[in-house]
Amino acid sequence: MGIRVISCFCVLLILVASSSSADKEEERHGAVSSKFQRLHQESGHDQHMDHQAVLGSRKLAEKFDELSPEESKRRLGVIASKMDADADAFVTVNELTDWIYKSMLALDKEETDERFDDIDANNDDFITWEEYLRDTFGSDSDLPLDPEDQKLLEEDRNYFKAADLNGDGKLSMEEFSGFQNPEHYPHMHATLIEVTLAEKDTNKDGKIDLKEFLGDVVGDENSEWYTIEKNRFKEDYDVDKDGFLDRTEVRQWLIPDLRETATHEAGHLVSSADKDNDGKLTIQEIVDEHALFVGSEATNFGEHLTMHEEL
Repeated sequence: MGIRVISCFCVLLILVASSSSADKEEERHGAVSSKFQRLHQESGHDQHMDHQAVLGSRKLAEKFDELSPEESKRRLGVIASKMDADADAFVTVNELTDWIYKSMLALDKEETDERFDDIDANNDDFITWEEYLRDTFGSDSDLPLDPEDQKLLEEDRNYFKAADLNGDGKLSMEEFSGFQNPEHYPHMHATLIEVTLAEKDTNKDGKIDLKEFLGDVVGDENSEWYTIEKNRFKEDYDVDKDGFLDRTEVRQWLIPDLRETATHEAGHLVSSADKDNDGKLTIQEIVDEHALFVGSEATNFGEHLTMHEEL
C-alpha cells in the first residue's frame, strides 16, 4: 500500500514500471500517499505543490503556461484579493491558511471526481465492485490475478466494504470519496490502519519497526532517500522513541492533519514573500512573488471561478 510519503526513488519506480501494481496503487488511493506531506520534504520544498495549494486545482496548475506572465500576475492579484477575507488590504497567515486548506480539499475532490467518472462505466452515478475491478484490474472477475495484484484487490475489497455505508454493494460519489481518500473519513480509519498493519507488520507483533516501515525498497543506506525516510520514522512518527510505531502512531502517520499542513504551507509562503517583515502580505507582495505562488504559469479563470466563487 502506497501510504508512505512518496520519495523521488518511489516515484521513479512508479514511472518505469509500465504495468506495475504501483500504478494501480496510485490510481487507487492517491491521497493516502499524501501529496500534501510532500510540500515540506527534507530534500527540498515542492514548488509545484505550492502552486496547486494556492490554486486548488492540478488542472489549473498545468495550464499556467498558456498565459503570459503579465496576465498570470494580473489574475494572481485578483485571487490574492479573494484571499483577503476581511478586505483590509492584507493577507494574514490565518487567511492564507484558510484559503490553502480549502484548496487542498478542492484538489482531493478534483481527483476523486475524475476517478469516479472514469470508473462509472454506465454513467448511473454509482460504482459497483465489478466496475471498479474492470477499470483497475482489467476484469470484473476476482480471479485469476498474480499474487501482488491479488493482494491489492483484497485491500481494495476491504476499503470498498468500509466505504459502502448503506451496504447496497455500490458506491455513491460521497461513499467513493471515502474509498479514495480514507484518511479524511473517520469511518475509514480502522480499515486504513488494519490494511497497513497487514502489509507492513511482517512479524505480526502489532507494531511496525524501522525495517518494516522501509519495506522491500530499503535501498542504499547511504542514499538520500534512506536518510530521509529513516529520519521521518525516528523524528516524526515514532513519538515515544521506542523504535516501533504502535497503532496510535500508525494512525498519526497515515492520517495527516490538513489544517496543520495548510498552516505550515501558509507560513512558508508568507515568510518567503513578506519583504517588509510585518507578518502579513499585501496584494502587491503576493504579485511580486509570482514565481513562488504560481510560477511561470497562470490561472484558468473559468475553472478557478467555480472553486473560489466569482473573482
